[in-house]
Amino acid sequence: MEPPSSNISVTNESGRRVDESALRTAISIALALHGHEGAEVDVLLTTDERVAQLNREFRGVRGPTDVLTFPSDGFPGAPLGDIAIAIPYAQRQALARGVDLAQELAFLAIHGALHLLGYDDETEPERAAMVDEMNRCAERAGLEPDREWASLLHEVCE
Repeated sequence: MEPPSSNISVTNESGRRVDESALRTAISIALALHGHEGAEVDVLLTTDERVAQLNREFRGVRGPTDVLTFPSDGFPGAPLGDIAIAIPYAQRQALARGVDLAQELAFLAIHGALHLLGYDDETEPERAAMVDEMNRCAERAGLEPDREWASLLHEVCE
């Protein structure tokens, strides 16, 4: 699928080289498949420490995680929201899952985009529906599907 046009900006303060165009494509496809083609999303690629700070400040949760999302207020014309991804955390998670970093980052970007679109994964049925939708988006983006994808969070990566 040709990537739809969206307004995806990526700021990489992680110190790691990342294929930002692949992230933009993955997010753009997820947005387009849900009727939000052209939506504005800002992505921050950063360190575990920065994500831990954001996690504590905005969620009251200690420690880093793989991806955080910050939906906007929903006003017409407003940006859809922000996504923050901890690159070192994503790397550890990719190793634990046996995939390369690019694949893990694309899935995290799609996961974040779906959160901005209102998907949740707090219950098992919600998580299963979100993973199904993540795989649909990933396949449209030319990625290998991963039906067992899960955010490993603190169980494996700390």
